[in-house]
Amino acid sequence: MLRNYKVIVGRTFLSCRGFSAGIGVGFILGLLVAIYFLEYSPCYNQEVFRDHLQGHSEDTSFIAEEASQMSDTSSRMSLKERDRILCWIVTSPKTHSRARLIRETWGKRCDTLLFMSSAQDEVLPDAIVLPVNDTYANLWGKTKEALKYIYTHHFNEAEWFYKADDDTYAVMENMRHLLTSFDASTAIHLGFRYENPNNGKHFMSGGSGYVLTREAIRRFVELGIGNVTNKVQMTSSTKKTSPCSPGHEGLEDAKLGSCLEKLNVTAEDSRDENEEERFLPFSLEEMICGHLKYKPEDYWMLREWSFYFPLKEDMKCCSRYTVAFHYVKDYQLKVYEYLIYKLRLHANL
Repeated sequence: MLRNYKVIVGRTFLSCRGFSAGIGVGFILGLLVAIYFLEYSPCYNQEVFRDHLQGHSEDTSFIAEEASQMSDTSSRMSLKERDRILCWIVTSPKTHSRARLIRETWGKRCDTLLFMSSAQDEVLPDAIVLPVNDTYANLWGKTKEALKYIYTHHFNEAEWFYKADDDTYAVMENMRHLLTSFDASTAIHLGFRYENPNNGKHFMSGGSGYVLTREAIRRFVELGIGNVTNKVQMTSSTKKTSPCSPGHEGLEDAKLGSCLEKLNVTAEDSRDENEEERFLPFSLEEMICGHLKYKPEDYWMLREWSFYFPLKEDMKCCSRYTVAFHYVKDYQLKVYEYLIYKLRLHANL
Protein backbone atom coordinates (compact mmCIF):
# COMPACT_ATOMS: atom_id res chain seq x y z
CA MET A 1 0.00 0.00 0.00
CA LEU A 2 2.73 2.38 1.03
CA ARG A 3 4.82 1.40 -1.96
CA ASN A 4 1.90 2.06 -4.31
CA TYR A 5 1.44 5.47 -2.74
CA LYS A 6 5.11 6.32 -3.36
CA VAL A 7 4.84 5.23 -6.97
CA ILE A 8 1.76 7.41 -7.49
CA VAL A 9 3.41 10.40 -5.83
CA GLY A 10 6.57 9.91 -7.87
CA ARG A 11 4.68 9.73 -11.13
CA THR A 12 2.66 12.79 -10.20
CA PHE A 13 5.85 14.69 -9.42
CA LEU A 14 7.39 13.73 -12.72
CA SER A 15 4.21 14.68 -14.57
CA CYS A 16 4.08 18.09 -12.90
CA ARG A 17 7.76 18.64 -13.55
CA GLY A 18 7.28 17.68 -17.20
CA PHE A 19 4.22 19.89 -17.46
CA SER A 20 6.11 22.85 -15.98
CA ALA A 21 8.99 22.25 -18.34
CA GLY A 22 6.55 22.14 -21.23
CA ILE A 23 5.06 25.47 -20.22
CA GLY A 24 8.53 26.98 -20.02
CA VAL A 25 9.57 25.69 -23.42
CA GLY A 26 6.27 26.78 -24.95
CA PHE A 27 6.64 30.27 -23.51
CA ILE A 28 10.17 30.64 -24.92
CA LEU A 29 9.12 29.37 -28.35
CA GLY A 30 6.10 31.69 -28.37
CA LEU A 31 8.30 34.65 -27.46
CA LEU A 32 10.72 33.82 -30.25
CA VAL A 33 7.88 33.56 -32.79
CA ALA A 34 6.44 36.90 -31.63
CA ILE A 35 9.83 38.58 -31.97
CA TYR A 36 10.22 37.10 -35.44
CA PHE A 37 6.90 38.48 -36.63
CA LEU A 38 7.47 41.86 -35.06
CA GLU A 39 10.86 42.04 -36.72
CA TYR A 40 10.14 40.58 -40.15
CA SER A 41 6.40 40.68 -40.79
CA PRO A 42 5.30 43.20 -43.49
CA CYS A 43 2.58 44.35 -41.09
CA TYR A 44 5.22 45.75 -38.76
CA ASN A 45 8.16 46.46 -41.04
CA GLN A 46 7.90 49.85 -42.70
CA GLU A 47 10.53 49.09 -45.33
CA VAL A 48 8.75 45.91 -46.47
CA PHE A 49 5.44 47.77 -46.43
CA ARG A 50 6.92 50.47 -48.66
CA ASP A 51 8.22 47.79 -51.01
CA HIS A 52 4.70 46.44 -51.34
CA LEU A 53 3.39 49.86 -52.28
CA GLN A 54 6.26 50.88 -54.52
CA GLY A 55 4.96 48.96 -57.51
CA HIS A 56 1.59 50.70 -57.28
CA SER A 57 2.58 54.30 -56.65
CA GLU A 58 4.98 56.72 -58.24
CA ASP A 59 5.79 58.29 -54.91
CA THR A 60 5.51 56.50 -51.58
CA SER A 61 7.31 59.16 -49.57
CA PHE A 62 3.94 60.53 -48.57
CA ILE A 63 3.49 57.59 -46.16
CA ALA A 64 6.21 58.77 -43.80
CA GLU A 65 5.20 62.39 -44.35
CA GLU A 66 1.56 61.76 -43.49
CA ALA A 67 2.51 59.66 -40.47
CA SER A 68 4.73 62.49 -39.25
CA GLN A 69 2.03 65.11 -39.78
CA MET A 70 -0.59 62.95 -38.05
CA SER A 71 1.80 62.54 -35.12
CA ASP A 72 2.36 66.31 -34.96
CA THR A 73 -1.38 66.93 -35.09
CA SER A 74 -2.05 64.38 -32.36
CA SER A 75 0.60 65.98 -30.18
CA ARG A 76 -0.89 69.44 -30.61
CA MET A 77 -4.41 68.18 -29.95
CA SER A 78 -3.31 66.23 -26.87
CA LEU A 79 -2.05 69.42 -25.26
CA LYS A 80 -5.56 70.75 -25.01
CA GLU A 81 -9.13 69.64 -25.40
CA ARG A 82 -10.07 69.22 -29.05
CA ASP A 83 -11.58 72.42 -30.45
CA ARG A 84 -15.25 72.20 -31.38
CA ILE A 85 -16.56 73.09 -34.84
CA LEU A 86 -20.06 74.36 -35.47
CA CYS A 87 -21.17 73.92 -39.10
CA TRP A 88 -23.97 76.07 -40.45
CA ILE A 89 -25.42 75.27 -43.84
CA VAL A 90 -27.22 77.83 -45.99
CA THR A 91 -30.14 76.13 -47.73
CA SER A 92 -33.69 76.77 -48.97
CA PRO A 93 -36.92 74.72 -49.05
CA LYS A 94 -36.40 73.60 -52.64
CA THR A 95 -33.03 72.05 -51.74
CA HIS A 96 -33.86 70.63 -48.31
CA SER A 97 -33.42 67.10 -49.68
CA ARG A 98 -29.80 67.94 -50.46
CA ALA A 99 -29.36 69.42 -46.99
CA ARG A 100 -30.62 66.16 -45.52
CA LEU A 101 -27.93 64.31 -47.46
CA ILE A 102 -25.34 66.56 -45.80
CA ARG A 103 -26.69 65.43 -42.44
CA GLU A 104 -26.27 61.80 -43.55
CA THR A 105 -22.71 62.32 -44.85
CA TRP A 106 -20.11 64.88 -43.81
CA GLY A 107 -22.39 66.92 -41.53
CA LYS A 108 -22.48 64.17 -38.92
CA ARG A 109 -18.80 64.85 -38.21
CA CYS A 110 -19.46 68.42 -37.07
CA ASP A 111 -19.82 69.01 -33.33
CA THR A 112 -22.93 71.09 -33.98
CA LEU A 113 -24.87 71.17 -37.26
CA LEU A 114 -27.36 73.92 -38.14
CA PHE A 115 -29.42 74.50 -41.29
CA MET A 116 -30.36 78.09 -42.13
CA SER A 117 -33.46 78.37 -44.32
CA SER A 118 -36.68 80.32 -44.80
CA ALA A 119 -39.11 77.55 -43.80
CA GLN A 120 -39.39 74.19 -42.08
CA ASP A 121 -40.92 71.10 -43.68
CA GLU A 122 -41.06 67.33 -43.16
CA VAL A 123 -37.72 66.93 -44.95
CA LEU A 124 -35.93 69.40 -42.69
CA PRO A 125 -38.15 69.96 -39.65
CA ASP A 126 -35.34 71.47 -37.56
CA ALA A 127 -34.35 74.14 -40.09
CA ILE A 128 -33.75 77.55 -38.52
CA VAL A 129 -36.13 80.01 -40.15
CA LEU A 130 -34.45 83.35 -40.81
CA PRO A 131 -36.43 86.59 -41.29
CA VAL A 132 -35.17 87.17 -44.82
CA ASN A 133 -36.83 86.89 -48.21
CA ASP A 134 -35.17 83.74 -49.57
CA THR A 135 -33.60 84.85 -52.85
CA TYR A 136 -30.08 84.80 -54.26
CA ALA A 137 -30.05 88.60 -54.18
CA ASN A 138 -30.56 88.51 -50.40
CA LEU A 139 -27.66 86.23 -49.51
CA TRP A 140 -25.97 89.03 -47.61
CA GLY A 141 -29.04 89.49 -45.44
CA LYS A 142 -29.30 85.76 -44.89
CA THR A 143 -25.68 85.62 -43.75
CA LYS A 144 -26.11 88.51 -41.33
CA GLU A 145 -29.23 86.99 -39.80
CA ALA A 146 -27.54 83.58 -39.52
CA LEU A 147 -24.52 84.98 -37.71
CA LYS A 148 -26.76 87.00 -35.39
CA TYR A 149 -28.70 83.81 -34.58
CA ILE A 150 -25.49 81.86 -33.88
CA TYR A 151 -24.19 84.70 -31.71
CA THR A 152 -27.40 84.73 -29.67
CA HIS A 153 -28.07 80.98 -29.34
CA HIS A 154 -24.86 79.01 -30.01
CA PHE A 155 -21.98 81.37 -29.33
CA ASN A 156 -20.35 79.24 -26.60
CA GLU A 157 -20.91 75.86 -28.24
CA ALA A 158 -17.81 75.96 -30.45
CA GLU A 159 -14.42 77.57 -30.99
CA TRP A 160 -14.71 77.49 -34.81
CA PHE A 161 -17.72 78.25 -37.01
CA TYR A 162 -17.81 76.88 -40.56
CA LYS A 163 -20.26 78.22 -43.12
CA ALA A 164 -21.07 76.15 -46.20
CA ASP A 165 -23.64 76.06 -48.98
CA ASP A 166 -25.79 72.98 -49.41
CA ASP A 167 -23.81 72.00 -52.53
CA THR A 168 -20.57 71.72 -50.55
CA TYR A 169 -18.82 68.61 -49.28
CA ALA A 170 -16.39 69.12 -46.38
CA VAL A 171 -13.77 66.74 -45.02
CA MET A 172 -13.93 67.50 -41.32
CA GLU A 173 -10.80 65.55 -40.37
CA ASN A 174 -8.76 67.70 -42.76
CA MET A 175 -10.41 70.83 -41.39
CA ARG A 176 -9.42 69.90 -37.87
CA HIS A 177 -5.89 69.19 -39.07
CA LEU A 178 -5.75 72.66 -40.67
CA LEU A 179 -7.15 74.44 -37.62
CA THR A 180 -4.54 73.01 -35.24
CA SER A 181 -2.11 75.50 -36.82
CA PHE A 182 -4.17 78.51 -35.72
CA ASP A 183 -5.24 80.08 -32.44
CA ALA A 184 -9.00 79.86 -31.96
CA SER A 185 -8.96 82.73 -29.45
CA THR A 186 -7.88 85.29 -32.07
CA ALA A 187 -9.94 87.14 -34.67
CA ILE A 188 -9.27 85.26 -37.93
CA HIS A 189 -11.07 83.67 -40.87
CA LEU A 190 -9.99 81.08 -43.44
CA GLY A 191 -11.10 79.86 -46.85
CA PHE A 192 -10.29 80.24 -50.55
CA ARG A 193 -9.05 83.81 -50.83
CA TYR A 194 -10.20 86.02 -53.68
CA GLU A 195 -9.06 89.49 -54.67
CA ASN A 196 -11.48 91.61 -56.64
CA PRO A 197 -9.46 92.86 -59.66
CA ASN A 198 -11.75 95.91 -59.90
CA ASN A 199 -11.19 97.33 -56.43
CA GLY A 200 -8.46 95.18 -54.83
CA LYS A 201 -10.69 94.06 -51.95
CA HIS A 202 -10.13 90.61 -50.44
CA PHE A 203 -12.68 88.02 -49.31
CA MET A 204 -13.14 84.29 -48.81
CA SER A 205 -15.25 82.38 -51.31
CA GLY A 206 -18.69 81.57 -49.97
CA GLY A 207 -18.98 78.51 -52.23
CA SER A 208 -16.44 76.24 -50.57
CA GLY A 209 -17.21 77.99 -47.31
CA TYR A 210 -15.19 79.85 -44.71
CA VAL A 211 -14.23 79.34 -41.09
CA LEU A 212 -14.60 82.04 -38.45
CA THR A 213 -13.41 82.13 -34.87
CA ARG A 214 -15.69 83.11 -32.01
CA GLU A 215 -13.91 86.46 -31.71
CA ALA A 216 -14.45 87.14 -35.41
CA ILE A 217 -18.19 86.53 -34.98
CA ARG A 218 -18.31 88.71 -31.88
CA ARG A 219 -16.72 91.62 -33.71
CA PHE A 220 -19.01 91.14 -36.69
CA VAL A 221 -22.21 91.13 -34.67
CA GLU A 222 -21.36 93.58 -31.92
CA LEU A 223 -19.25 96.07 -33.89
CA GLY A 224 -19.99 95.37 -37.52
CA ILE A 225 -23.77 95.29 -37.69
CA GLY A 226 -24.86 95.90 -34.09
CA ASN A 227 -26.66 93.09 -32.28
CA VAL A 228 -30.42 93.28 -31.73
CA THR A 229 -30.28 91.50 -28.37
CA ASN A 230 -29.72 93.12 -25.01
CA LYS A 231 -25.98 92.41 -25.17
CA VAL A 232 -25.43 95.45 -27.38
CA GLN A 233 -27.83 98.35 -27.56
CA MET A 234 -27.78 100.04 -30.95
CA THR A 235 -28.08 103.78 -31.15
CA SER A 236 -28.59 106.06 -34.12
CA SER A 237 -24.89 106.94 -34.05
CA THR A 238 -23.93 103.24 -34.00
CA LYS A 239 -26.06 102.63 -37.08
CA LYS A 240 -24.45 105.49 -38.96
CA THR A 241 -20.91 104.37 -38.17
CA SER A 242 -21.45 100.63 -38.71
CA PRO A 243 -18.57 99.39 -40.91
CA CYS A 244 -20.66 96.68 -42.56
CA SER A 245 -22.99 97.18 -45.49
CA PRO A 246 -26.61 97.74 -44.43
CA GLY A 247 -29.61 96.02 -45.99
CA HIS A 248 -30.04 92.48 -47.26
CA GLU A 249 -28.99 92.65 -50.88
CA GLY A 250 -25.55 91.81 -52.16
CA LEU A 251 -22.96 89.05 -52.50
CA GLU A 252 -22.45 87.71 -49.00
CA ASP A 253 -18.83 86.61 -49.32
CA ALA A 254 -17.59 89.89 -50.81
CA LYS A 255 -19.53 92.02 -48.31
CA LEU A 256 -18.50 89.87 -45.37
CA GLY A 257 -14.83 90.04 -46.40
CA SER A 258 -14.97 93.82 -46.66
CA CYS A 259 -16.63 94.08 -43.27
CA LEU A 260 -14.19 91.74 -41.52
CA GLU A 261 -11.23 93.63 -42.95
CA LYS A 262 -12.56 96.85 -41.40
CA LEU A 263 -12.94 95.02 -38.08
CA ASN A 264 -9.30 93.86 -38.18
CA VAL A 265 -10.21 90.21 -38.56
CA THR A 266 -7.16 88.62 -40.19
CA ALA A 267 -7.52 86.65 -43.42
CA GLU A 268 -5.22 83.66 -42.91
CA ASP A 269 -3.59 81.49 -45.57
CA SER A 270 -5.34 78.10 -45.62
CA ARG A 271 -3.13 76.49 -48.30
CA ASP A 272 -0.98 73.49 -47.43
CA GLU A 273 2.80 73.23 -47.18
CA ASN A 274 3.03 72.89 -50.99
CA GLU A 275 0.94 76.06 -51.46
CA GLU A 276 -1.93 73.97 -52.85
CA GLU A 277 -5.50 74.97 -52.11
CA ARG A 278 -7.53 73.29 -49.40
CA PHE A 279 -10.85 75.10 -50.05
CA LEU A 280 -12.03 74.49 -53.65
CA PRO A 281 -14.56 77.13 -54.77
CA PHE A 282 -15.28 75.43 -58.11
CA SER A 283 -16.00 71.84 -59.00
CA LEU A 284 -13.09 69.42 -58.77
CA GLU A 285 -13.21 69.00 -62.55
CA GLU A 286 -12.97 72.76 -63.03
CA MET A 287 -10.13 73.07 -60.54
CA ILE A 288 -8.07 70.38 -62.28
CA CYS A 289 -8.99 70.95 -65.94
CA GLY A 290 -10.12 74.58 -66.09
CA HIS A 291 -6.83 75.72 -67.60
CA LEU A 292 -7.52 73.37 -70.53
CA LYS A 293 -11.05 74.67 -70.98
CA TYR A 294 -10.22 78.37 -70.79
CA LYS A 295 -7.44 79.76 -72.97
CA PRO A 296 -5.12 82.41 -71.52
CA GLU A 297 -7.03 85.16 -73.32
CA ASP A 298 -10.41 83.93 -72.03
CA TYR A 299 -12.02 85.32 -68.90
CA TRP A 300 -11.98 82.74 -66.11
CA MET A 301 -13.00 83.99 -62.67
CA LEU A 302 -10.92 81.42 -60.81
CA ARG A 303 -7.80 82.66 -62.57
CA GLU A 304 -8.69 86.36 -62.64
CA TRP A 305 -9.82 86.62 -59.02
CA SER A 306 -7.50 84.21 -57.18
CA PHE A 307 -5.46 86.05 -54.54
CA TYR A 308 -2.54 83.65 -54.77
CA PHE A 309 -1.10 84.03 -58.27
CA PRO A 310 -0.29 82.26 -60.46
CA LEU A 311 -3.05 79.73 -59.91
CA LYS A 312 -1.69 76.19 -59.81
CA GLU A 313 -2.99 73.95 -62.57
CA ASP A 314 -3.75 70.32 -63.28
CA MET A 315 -3.14 67.82 -60.46
CA LYS A 316 -1.17 70.42 -58.50
CA CYS A 317 -4.24 72.61 -58.13
CA CYS A 318 -5.54 70.98 -54.99
CA SER A 319 -4.13 69.75 -51.72
CA ARG A 320 -4.15 66.09 -50.75
CA TYR A 321 -5.60 67.50 -47.52
CA THR A 322 -8.49 69.28 -49.22
CA VAL A 323 -11.04 70.63 -46.74
CA ALA A 324 -14.02 71.48 -48.95
CA PHE A 325 -15.39 70.83 -52.44
CA HIS A 326 -17.99 73.08 -54.09
CA TYR A 327 -20.67 72.52 -56.73
CA VAL A 328 -21.33 69.00 -55.49
CA LYS A 329 -24.63 67.66 -56.85
CA ASP A 330 -27.10 65.80 -54.65
CA TYR A 331 -26.05 62.29 -55.62
CA GLN A 332 -22.37 63.24 -55.55
CA LEU A 333 -22.50 63.79 -51.79
CA LYS A 334 -22.79 60.01 -51.43
CA VAL A 335 -20.12 59.46 -54.08
CA TYR A 336 -17.64 61.68 -52.21
CA GLU A 337 -18.52 59.88 -48.98
CA TYR A 338 -17.67 56.54 -50.57
CA LEU A 339 -14.47 57.69 -52.25
CA ILE A 340 -13.09 59.35 -49.13
CA TYR A 341 -14.21 57.03 -46.33
CA LYS A 342 -14.71 53.64 -47.93
CA LEU A 343 -12.46 53.19 -50.96
CA ARG A 344 -9.00 51.84 -50.15
CA LEU A 345 -5.93 50.87 -52.17
CA HIS A 346 -4.96 47.22 -51.96
CA ALA A 347 -1.20 46.99 -51.41
CA ASN A 348 -0.72 43.20 -51.38
CA LEU A 349 -0.26 42.60 -55.10
